[in-house]
Amino acid sequence: MIFSDRGKNHRSRSQRTGRTPCSVFCALFCALFFLSGCAGTANEAQDSALVFIRDRDFASAVEMIKNDIDAGNDTEGMYRLLGIAQMGIGDYSAAAGSFETALDRAGMFPGDIDYDINYYLAACYVKMGRQEEAVDIYNAILEMKSGDADGYYLRGAAEMSVGNSEAAEADFRRVMEMTPTDYDRLIAIYETCVQYGSRDLGKSFVAAALEQESGMSNYDRGRLSYYLEDYQTAKNCLESAKGDGSYQTTLLLGKTYEALGDMNYASDVYEGFLASDQTHPEIYNQLGLARLAMGDPQAALTAFQTGLKIRDNDIVQTLSFNEIVAYEYIGDFKKAQVLMEAYLKSYPEDENAKREQVFLSSR
Repeated sequence: MIFSDRGKNHRSRSQRTGRTPCSVFCALFCALFFLSGCAGTANEAQDSALVFIRDRDFASAVEMIKNDIDAGNDTEGMYRLLGIAQMGIGDYSAAAGSFETALDRAGMFPGDIDYDINYYLAACYVKMGRQEEAVDIYNAILEMKSGDADGYYLRGAAEMSVGNSEAAEADFRRVMEMTPTDYDRLIAIYETCVQYGSRDLGKSFVAAALEQESGMSNYDRGRLSYYLEDYQTAKNCLESAKGDGSYQTTLLLGKTYEALGDMNYASDVYEGFLASDQTHPEIYNQLGLARLAMGDPQAALTAFQTGLKIRDNDIVQTLSFNEIVAYEYIGDFKKAQVLMEAYLKSYPEDENAKREQVFLSSR
């Protein structure tokens, strides 16, 4: 069943836009791995489709799933997977149709899979510029699950995307009231605000969290200070937290030195960590960016390529794009063009990459 509150009073919207926060899309897409059990993997077709999706071979996943559906396996779970694969290739209209068909096959009482599918459907509506319908879905979800912080965050992001910052602010405040020490979510809210031109609003949430939490760890105080652009406080807190040995502390400490203009020390921070731990691609990526800023694209390329070799890598897309940029800095535009063509096959939704390909084709 498609959750909707059409006919009921809901908040006003202003303009239409097809944008959605990258963090929202990624969070929804990653939910596949958490909630795939809800859909079930009772047959080989679903298992194989999941493998293709995890490998970002979305075209093969779409073909396999359609063949299985044509053969009679037209279940809610299969249409859900088809929609996810179609989102992967950037065909949001087709994906929305698949999710709607999946929900037509749902039972009378909504379960976890139905909520999951509705979240995906709402994300498609946002990408298609149909924000009102997306917000309708979030409204209906929240009527049935009033304690769902994800629902408030996603509705707030959808409202923010159409310029309804007052409604978005109310949802974001509700999220922080529900999860006051969830600083990862707080940072996601901040980044959503920044994306839509409301940096001051995002900073107000961060500042409020810093004022209210006296027992905050050095790491959390440091990272929130970083987002407030209080880099000196961030540096002091993160240096104090550095003894925990975590890559997150190292990553943000290095970024703080970058923000302070000390690229050499930032690079030393990253390389010092990598001397004993080579398992975090995020560190290699940031080292590569620092090396690019220092005018050493060859060292940057080595860092990006080393990061790409790490298994179970969550930032393959970022590293792959930055590898292309490094080849551009080196002046090897032919290699960059070849890599860009391969990149766009895996990430066809990346508009920045499409613009970069136009530049490369002119070189």
